[in-house]
Amino acid sequence: MGKTTIRVQFDNPLDAAHFLQQCRRKGLDAELEDSRPQIKRNGPALAAWLKAHPGWYEVGKSVNRAAANKAVLKIRNGERRGFESGQFEARMENRDGQWYVYARHMGRPRPHRAKPGEGMDPLF
Repeated sequence: MGKTTIRVQFDNPLDAAHFLQQCRRKGLDAELEDSRPQIKRNGPALAAWLKAHPGWYEVGKSVNRAAANKAVLKIRNGERRGFESGQFEARMENRDGQWYVYARHMGRPRPHRAKPGEGMDPLF
């Protein structure tokens, strides 16, 4: 027979902790579930989610620094799908041997960079 799962949601974290204690005292296999919203970790859906939620959020995890750096550069340069507008910042952080990639929506467009020779009058 399979394990039955029952999810209960509380408005107050103290009430949730009290209910969890009661379940464990009765011998039930009760555990706390992560209440943060689940977000899609790639593409346009992630970019839209970052636009709707201000601040820095973890968008990826990597075992090595090179892969994390590549992900950061793709977000910053607008090469990653969904991030083409250039309105996103990214950074990486090392914690316990794993590299975490964080990103946020800046809310302003990337400044226009002049291409070489653009806007110059001919010399002759």
